[in-house]
Amino acid sequence: MRILFTISIFISGLITAFGFFFAHRFTVPFDLANDLLGGGNGNAALFFVMAPGPVIFYFYFSLIFVFEKLHKILSLTKQKWFKYSYLFVFIIIGVITFYRATIYRNYINTNHPYMEVGLLSQFSNNIFFNIWTFVALLSFIGFISFWTKKK
Repeated sequence: MRILFTISIFISGLITAFGFFFAHRFTVPFDLANDLLGGGNGNAALFFVMAPGPVIFYFYFSLIFVFEKLHKILSLTKQKWFKYSYLFVFIIIGVITFYRATIYRNYINTNHPYMEVGLLSQFSNNIFFNIWTFVALLSFIGFISFWTKKK
């Protein structure tokens, strides 16, 4: 049973990583020089996150059990270091991502001739779906796994 769980985490992790990669790669560019202003009914890049959505949720929620097993073999001092490093990585990546998205949104809103966008738009998927947000979510799961472990 443990081998099936390990294989399922590995496969779902690959699907999650590829989903983030393709969402990053297929994001519509916003380029005034080449008249690439977006439009249409949405963004094809979100398909790579929405279609395997249940697999992505399974991957992150099953990692809670993996992190719990990892934390059991650590001493209390190392557990505190891991807990605070998870939180630190999550906060740093979150602040940088939010800052980049805000700057990009303001740039688009000042230069787009007929549209005003929010933080999450068809142009900003590459900011939210990349390796850094993948690591930030792993850090967040590692952080919350300290509170879900069984006593």
